[in-house]
Amino acid sequence: MFSFINNQISYTIEIPAYPVNLFVDHYVYMEGESLTYGERLFPNNKAEMFFNLGGKVDGKSELCPAPALVSTMVSGVRHSWFDFFPPVDFCMIGLRFTLFGFHQLFKIPAAHFTDNNFPAEDVWGKEMRELHERLQEKSNCDEMFALLNDWIVARLTGSSLSEMIVWHKMEKMLSSPGVSVSQLLRSHMGYSHKHSIQLIRGQSGLGPKDIQKIIRFDSALKSISQRPVRNWSAFACAAGYADQSHFIRDFKVFTGYTPAEYLNRKPHEYHFHEMMPDQAMHR
Repeated sequence: MFSFINNQISYTIEIPAYPVNLFVDHYVYMEGESLTYGERLFPNNKAEMFFNLGGKVDGKSELCPAPALVSTMVSGVRHSWFDFFPPVDFCMIGLRFTLFGFHQLFKIPAAHFTDNNFPAEDVWGKEMRELHERLQEKSNCDEMFALLNDWIVARLTGSSLSEMIVWHKMEKMLSSPGVSVSQLLRSHMGYSHKHSIQLIRGQSGLGPKDIQKIIRFDSALKSISQRPVRNWSAFACAAGYADQSHFIRDFKVFTGYTPAEYLNRKPHEYHFHEMMPDQAMHR
């Protein structure tokens, strides 16, 4: 477990143990004071679920309407940025699934949630309302993390660990730089190219090439956040882009900014994926 503070909001992260970590990337608890500006979150290829324990949270997205987060929310994978505006009494807990973990747990086509946010009660009804109430009764984030973890463990009985291990390996392979999608599908899936793409899109919410685009962008973003870039053309090529224009175009689509605009706005902008454990305050 580790914690950090950014823009007056404190974040506490917990990584689950096996076998939950096959399905859940991490749990996160957030609390803090109201900001004079919103937070911008950039694309991710992992679905998320949040439980609001404070005041109403408003948000907006480039690609879809963002309903106010009053109690619970499930958020699908996103192709673009998302802004949210915390209230004075901001307090929220949630979890981010692994790439294929959401579908494997709930057996819902992940593509139905892509670039969309839904009140979790609309999907799971009474179960979500009761879980939200139980979270509000807990006195600290450790107890809340334990409750969420127990809820996930209870759902594992309906999931095949052997099948999830195969999909977890697929996620790692898609995250490897330089991997050919065609070669990966041919060697690992055992289905036709077209059917393999449809299967990955249904279980993750994105096609394999879109997944790799977001992973490449995320890696590039971490790099420019950690050290100065002196030659953008060389950086773009090293990051896996065809040229500098290609990198800037993708960056603008994913963030709403050019790389230079993004760097000029820091530290007022926050990208969750930038935070590495060695940059945080370990507990």
